Amino acid sequence: MKRKYWVISPNVMNGADETEWKNAISNLKRAFIGYDDQHRFGQIFKNDIRIGDVILIAQGQNSNKKFFLCGFVDSEAKYEHLDGTPETVQNRKLKFTIPKEKLEKLGLDFNDSTWGESKQPATLYHLKPNEVQADKKIVNLLAAELEKQIIKQLMENIKLSAERQIQIKALWNKFKTETKEEDGKFNSDEVEKRITEWQLYKDKILNDTLSLDGYTNTLSSSTATMPGGYLCNFLERTTRIVLGSSKPGTAFNFEVKLNDDNTTYYIKSTNQSNASRQEAENYFNENIKGLLKNIVSQTDPLEKIQLVENTSYSAKQILMKLAVLDNLSDFLYIYSTQWLEELYNEFLDGDAEGIFTKNHQVCIIAKNLLEVNEQDKNELVLLSRFLLRFVNSKAIADTNNPNVIMYGPPGTGKTFSAKSSLDFVCQGDTSRYEVLQFHPSFTYEDFIEGIKPKGVSKDGNIRFELVNGVFKNFCIKAKKQPKKDFYFVVDEINRANLSTVFGETLSLLEKDYRHDAENNNNKNLIRTQYSTLIEDLIKEDDKFKDLVYEIDNNEVKFGVPKNVFFIGMMNDVDKSIDSFDLALRRRFKWIRKDCNYEVIEEETLFKGKEEFQNIGQYVKACEKLNNYISNDLGLGKSYEFGHSFFMKIGDIARRKEITANNIEILFNLYLRPTLKEYLRAVFAESELDSKLDEALNKFKETIK
Repeated sequence: MKRKYWVISPNVMNGADETEWKNAISNLKRAFIGYDDQHRFGQIFKNDIRIGDVILIAQGQNSNKKFFLCGFVDSEAKYEHLDGTPETVQNRKLKFTIPKEKLEKLGLDFNDSTWGESKQPATLYHLKPNEVQADKKIVNLLAAELEKQIIKQLMENIKLSAERQIQIKALWNKFKTETKEEDGKFNSDEVEKRITEWQLYKDKILNDTLSLDGYTNTLSSSTATMPGGYLCNFLERTTRIVLGSSKPGTAFNFEVKLNDDNTTYYIKSTNQSNASRQEAENYFNENIKGLLKNIVSQTDPLEKIQLVENTSYSAKQILMKLAVLDNLSDFLYIYSTQWLEELYNEFLDGDAEGIFTKNHQVCIIAKNLLEVNEQDKNELVLLSRFLLRFVNSKAIADTNNPNVIMYGPPGTGKTFSAKSSLDFVCQGDTSRYEVLQFHPSFTYEDFIEGIKPKGVSKDGNIRFELVNGVFKNFCIKAKKQPKKDFYFVVDEINRANLSTVFGETLSLLEKDYRHDAENNNNKNLIRTQYSTLIEDLIKEDDKFKDLVYEIDNNEVKFGVPKNVFFIGMMNDVDKSIDSFDLALRRRFKWIRKDCNYEVIEEETLFKGKEEFQNIGQYVKACEKLNNYISNDLGLGKSYEFGHSFFMKIGDIARRKEITANNIEILFNLYLRPTLKEYLRAVFAESELDSKLDEALNKFKETIK
């Protein structure tokens, strides 16, 4: 359904004080009607006007019309009395409104306009732009101004501080320059290629010739002649490089799917696992075909948003991607609810509910803030990549969660992602982060401060000095630059005795107990184990002031600045998170990192240049092995292999197709020894080899 443009009179109740109602319209940004849903006009107001439609509030006739407000409908109708209104009436909330003074300057001419079906212009009617030229002109003028108001009001609600905006712009310019210079990372021809391929699908959708086989099929099928083989695969995999991954979770979320037997179908909504082809075709024709056509046929991004968000289709990310292909400049090529929520909360102080709406609004703000050339398709691709990189980096630690533990199996990229993210957010300034590895002998003296041996004196005795630990020195450095963020990273954090290492400073890690160095607030400072000794040393020699974080009323104290973020990493296979006592655990945000199969597919290349022909099958093989380890062997997800192990296949395979022999070599060289050690705790020594052979066979069975 196309968006309708409605005209409603502001004199809500006959004989009511119009001034009060006009003030309420302006102040509350709402449309009102005095009829309840028992009256014809009240029924239209409640049932016929849709969220996303446009309401123009106007009074008078023809050229004598006066205008009061115009905006998108943003709520269902309610019969109620609102503060600031004279009576109990029906109302609907409006957003992105055009104010009275703007409306008066648009040149809206109603002389030749239709009054619509009601024939009562003084009350309620909708314009007919497809039938009446005057209505079309009015609608076009309103649509153009509404688009301006969307941008204006979103930019007014931008959440980023001026300083933060400058930082993000600097990150964007650096990212854009570096990405364009990287060979093989960005191919401008890829964008146009996928757009051309999409047009083939779009034409089929619009002329009703998209078949069930064109929607869901197997790549090996002789009927799979379209780009990517079929629409679902094209949307999810073929377009991934330039338009990002929609991550539907499972192919079953495409609602109807051809099973591996190439005969029966899975239909999700009816929970049919072995439906016949006829049943599948009926479901596709009745429930999916029309939905795809409705989305594709709309040019207005807000209309597409309404269609996607209001459907019961399981993999809405796929529908989002369908809409993105049609409106490349109106959306980010990001589909994850988590990442879009993070971006929305970072950029905008708004109240949007739908995730696709948030995608669109962040896109508008980002394009305007970063001055993106939306005519340059390559730059649009880069924008989404940048924001995805930005939000992933931000997710590591932020002001609400300044302390983070990244945990999971070995090889899941914990250290790599942390360093990569910090290089990005720090713009290559390595002085703003420090990476340290804990070990069993690491102490409070190493971390905060303590007396340590510093050579041998002339008389042959060991000389001791009071020195600062690595974390205290880092905090002193960060305190001197309060407007910049600093990151302290600890690898293998669970290998040290953490309560001993942190000592009394543990409480300072809490968000609410950080030191506000920028505003010279000494509220959250404490004395350490060596404060008294440092005070005595300073009395003897001022040089010892270099050891001091802060002197407060002649007392030496320590604090953790608000601009220091603490990131720890651990393999929970080595030691469970249970090794953290509750006092430690509650002070950290815990982020689990598991095997990322998408990375395997995207980054595992034949001779580092091109994709393996059967990379999809190989990824399934990796999933099967990990599922076998976790479920069949009963070890749990902590004992699965990370993606970095599986990516070593690129060094082993000598042909463009990964073979079962390649997989066996990888398993025996890199996986078998580690898995054998895991299994020793569960199975008898005599059972180990047979269990390992079972794991290898499970790993190989997908590769034909």
